[in-house]
Amino acid sequence: MSTVFTLVGGIVLALLAAFAFITVAANVEAAHQDRVMKVPQIGTSLQEFLRALHGAAGERVTHGNTVDLYQNGDEIFPPMLAAIHGSRSTIHLSTYVYWAGVVPQTFARALSDAALRGVTVRVVLDSEGTEPMPRDLVQQMRDAGCTVTWFRRMRWFDWMKYNHRTHRRLLIIDGTVAFTGGVGIADEWTGHAQSSAHWRDTHVRLTGPVVASLQAAFTDNWNQSTNELLLDGRDYPELAPTGNIPVCAVISTPANGASEAQRVMAACVAGSTRSLHVSNAYFLPQVSFIDALCAARERGVDVRVLVPGPWHDQKLVQRASRHTWPRLVQAGVRIYEYQTTMMHAKTVTVDGELLLVGSVNFDPRSFALNAECAVVIVSRQHAEQAEARFQDDIAQATLVTSEQLAALSLGNRILDRVCFWARAQL
Repeated sequence: MSTVFTLVGGIVLALLAAFAFITVAANVEAAHQDRVMKVPQIGTSLQEFLRALHGAAGERVTHGNTVDLYQNGDEIFPPMLAAIHGSRSTIHLSTYVYWAGVVPQTFARALSDAALRGVTVRVVLDSEGTEPMPRDLVQQMRDAGCTVTWFRRMRWFDWMKYNHRTHRRLLIIDGTVAFTGGVGIADEWTGHAQSSAHWRDTHVRLTGPVVASLQAAFTDNWNQSTNELLLDGRDYPELAPTGNIPVCAVISTPANGASEAQRVMAACVAGSTRSLHVSNAYFLPQVSFIDALCAARERGVDVRVLVPGPWHDQKLVQRASRHTWPRLVQAGVRIYEYQTTMMHAKTVTVDGELLLVGSVNFDPRSFALNAECAVVIVSRQHAEQAEARFQDDIAQATLVTSEQLAALSLGNRILDRVCFWARAQL
């Protein structure tokens, strides 16, 4: 019996040691990113900024696109479901969030119906983020003919990769219509952010040449999950211009050094000349970004940041975020806490000229660990639309003050600092 206890104890200690190693390694990686990421001040013309954006994203700005901007579930889910119902050849869905409830059931039924009428349906579910998903929904889709796969399940021979998730939200219909943003397949996104049960978020629908880049992002997730290459011509149709909106896709994959998401976010901060308005659910800027945001204020940029307030779904992240606020507030950055519900959007508007929307959080996980997807929309019309909604959100938020931060107890400050140290694992 003592031998059994010794063996079990050894296994437990080994698992704890492995977890500790991953945690320390991830935080060392985050600290390394703080050192290697230098954010210059490039405040310049829009055209010069777009050329810099190409270098940061690794993707060219594509022209001839259409973009529809959606806010909250009442606006977002109907066009997504309509696109699924109208599909003719392929449906590709990759998501970090697929939970339990009416919305997940509705999507499972729509995807199943599409497969039953002959549409090729491929679904990539992040194995960590979709843990609450009822397995009978997966079986329902598979029984109907959908191919459903898990992204990076925990396996003993591949455990080092488990910390790298796919945080992308992608729905691509027939290779010609794409949806991306911050929304998950869950009841929390229903409604119009009218109460704590209905989250605030932003999503976009795109057509035109940029869809090819978003299809490539799905293909990347699919290949990593199945080892299958998608080479069917139906997956890559000819994409003629459908509008006149320039869009740059940001397809970010974890790698050594700065990720595409991190570089593009740095370009947005560094390229701002008049205004930089950020809505982000998990705002955890590293030291270099704190420096860059303060530098933007010094050159006269109106910098505002909207974060979740009392309904934050990750309290430890909220604490870690708060640790970064004193210096930002002192520099003149205005930080607002959204009061109505969980604010889950990930958007940035720059100078009222362009808009970034996607899955990218302003934190180490999005910059160094997760696969992410976003689009930079070069359109004053869409930027102004996002700005109007930002102002509506600010009206439902409270401004963080220096006095409020100074009044925090010593215990709260210590807890905030500890959470900040562990930020790469939050």
